[in-house]
Amino acid sequence: MDPRRRLAHNLTAESEAYGYTLTIWGSGAMLIYKVQTPDLFHILLLAFGAILGFAVLGAIAFREIVREPADDDTPLVVTSMVHVVSTLGNLVVAYLLVRFVVAHSTPGWLAFPLVGFQATFLYNVLLLLEDFLSEQFVEATRFGEDLEESD
Repeated sequence: MDPRRRLAHNLTAESEAYGYTLTIWGSGAMLIYKVQTPDLFHILLLAFGAILGFAVLGAIAFREIVREPADDDTPLVVTSMVHVVSTLGNLVVAYLLVRFVVAHSTPGWLAFPLVGFQATFLYNVLLLLEDFLSEQFVEATRFGEDLEESD
């Protein structure tokens, strides 16, 4: 086993999940700080908002609610694995939402599904932007070439 190859495999497999995890935990922490410490009901509401966000995105992407996943042959662009745009951008929006909108204009219980939905939906939309920007970066630089083939 080549440790670098295994590390690259692990990072590829974990990349999107880690960014999403940071987004959900960061958004949840902001809710706890600004709105209230959640009980089980509020935690389930946050999860419900997140699940609803995935459902809406799935319906948009696949044009149906239930579908067998197709093999995705889109190559992973390594520069999009860090998710700076999708995670940090989303946390900024979650903070602004919690700080200026949710805390002042909605009942506390409604904040949890709203922020769960926002975090899920915006994270995935920003992933699309991040992937596009990464592909543009790779095409504009030598980073997209296999160095062994260019010799």
